[in-house]
Amino acid sequence: MKLTHQVGFFLPAVLAMVLALNSLFAGTTAPPDQLIRTRNETIKKILDRAGDTVDDATREKLKDIINGLIDFRELSRLALGKYWDERTEQEKKDFVEVFRKLIRNSSVKKLEIYRADRIVYEKPVIKGDKATVTTVAYKGRKSVEIVYKMHKVEGEWKVYDMVIDGLSTARNYRDSFYRQIAKTSYQEMYNKLVKRLKEQ
Repeated sequence: MKLTHQVGFFLPAVLAMVLALNSLFAGTTAPPDQLIRTRNETIKKILDRAGDTVDDATREKLKDIINGLIDFRELSRLALGKYWDERTEQEKKDFVEVFRKLIRNSSVKKLEIYRADRIVYEKPVIKGDKATVTTVAYKGRKSVEIVYKMHKVEGEWKVYDMVIDGLSTARNYRDSFYRQIAKTSYQEMYNKLVKRLKEQ
């Protein structure tokens, strides 16, 4: 308390600095489209520095950045659909972990989207704790639309689905999982995911 009284004159400035730092590091203060924009710009800078050759260390760094905004538990829940509630809590944890690693590994297989000539960010549509961010990436005469479906998790905006040129990531995986489970069983489907992960 003594220190507070001694620097009372500077307290407003100190508080302003703290608030500024909180705004810089807290995901809750940034609009959802700004989070996507910052992520994409960071990835592009890394790729520009790397050039045509992306080494293993850079790939790992890119995996962290690309997937840092994804809520893998919610994406997993949507991907399993009706089979999610049938799983035990341990089965859910195991599935999320394997699914997360598979997506992380596949996320650096096609990096050209981040080398786009330009990316247009539409104004986000925010309804309560949910938001939709639409982006269109242009490369030459080609364009790709990516719609990020986001929601707040513990106060932070997270992506729970990506719709790429009209194709939902969650639904695409769900259709595949449903077909596999219908042919065999959930356990067989899960075992194939684990095997695929080990082969990557």
